[in-house]
Amino acid sequence: MGKRPKDVTTSGAEQGSRWRIVRDVVVFQVKCGMEALLDVTLIPLSLAAAGLDLLLGNWRRPRCFHAVLRFGERCEDWINLWGVAATDPSSDAQHRRGADSVMHDIEALIRNPRTGPDAVRTLRLWAATKLAGDDRAATQSRGGDRDGTP
Repeated sequence: MGKRPKDVTTSGAEQGSRWRIVRDVVVFQVKCGMEALLDVTLIPLSLAAAGLDLLLGNWRRPRCFHAVLRFGERCEDWINLWGVAATDPSSDAQHRRGADSVMHDIEALIRNPRTGPDAVRTLRLWAATKLAGDDRAATQSRGGDRDGTP
């Protein structure tokens, strides 16, 4: 009757890897959202740029359309969607760039015991304000409530 083996599922290493996958999933989802927003923006922008090139007679060398393509390429490089798996949170900040750097800074701010809770509160307040502002703008664009108040 020796010592009981330590429960592996509650060890620090296992818990760290659990948080790591949660972090990677959150980062990936945020980056997917950024890519989706970029795509939704680039579709009409590229069509408008191509139309402008056709109207201006730039169809042989479409400057506007190619400028949109270069912009999209730079944005995708900055977002680096598939870089989540290759990014080690403990790696040098020099190797991080773009969205990875921003995500690391947000994570560091939230994890800081001195500023973390305040940062989370500020972020929640900002999100609530933005959502409330969108609701107010939508209500005003519909003409407000029936009694005339927004």
